[in-house]
Amino acid sequence: MQQMTRVAGVLLAAHGAGTLLVDPLRQRARRMQAHGFAPGLPHAVLVPLLELAAGTAMTRTGAPALFGAAAATALGAVRTGADLDDRTRTAGTVAAAGLTAVGAGAVITATRGRARSGFLVVIGAVVAFELVRRRRVLHAT
Repeated sequence: MQQMTRVAGVLLAAHGAGTLLVDPLRQRARRMQAHGFAPGLPHAVLVPLLELAAGTAMTRTGAPALFGAAAATALGAVRTGADLDDRTRTAGTVAAAGLTAVGAGAVITATRGRARSGFLVVIGAVVAFELVRRRRVLHAT
């Protein structure tokens, strides 16, 4: 499981870095806004940075790996939930679902019983907040 978590971390960090370097910011911001993440600019900047930070942290051990796995789980779950809500299933949806599973497994493994439920509740709250906020933004426009 630890090797899979490291590989997922490297891939997530590479995706975040690649997005920052290759994808123009204005296009990314418009896409994020069109998908209900308004305003689009903060999400267009912060999501790839969070991917980069979470992916890098997942390759470590201890607390950084735990927080990186929690962030990766939330990122993957929000993307999966948004795609399912939009009824747009792509290879990115499958990758996000895989990231969610690997991240959740890493959180469960890293906590070893202590504070496990707390971490999972916080991750669930973040995901629910983002998806509900996104839905409200989409219905308001």
